[in-house]
Amino acid sequence: MRRKNVQNIRDVIQEIIGADTRLSSGLLEARVVQNWAQVLGPSVARATRRVYLYEGKLFVELNSSVVRNELMMLRDRIVKSLNQSVGSDVVKEIVLR
Repeated sequence: MRRKNVQNIRDVIQEIIGADTRLSSGLLEARVVQNWAQVLGPSVARATRRVYLYEGKLFVELNSSVVRNELMMLRDRIVKSLNQSVGSDVVKEIVLR
């Protein structure tokens, strides 16, 4: 016997995530942090100690002052690349430490 009201699990999960804006924004923020190493490459990933996002600001702690200075000059481009990687304007500003 087949049920009439059958839905795909992917559709159900997307419907739940779409209904809760806090959940969807939290998932996007987590993706930004995950994509840091992929977007900027392995050399920057090795120099990175910690990456976290708080209220639209991406905080990045680095081991190398040389890498920090290079990234300071590319901040706008990095914001654009990270936002493109997740498909939404999650990152508004980058703070490099």
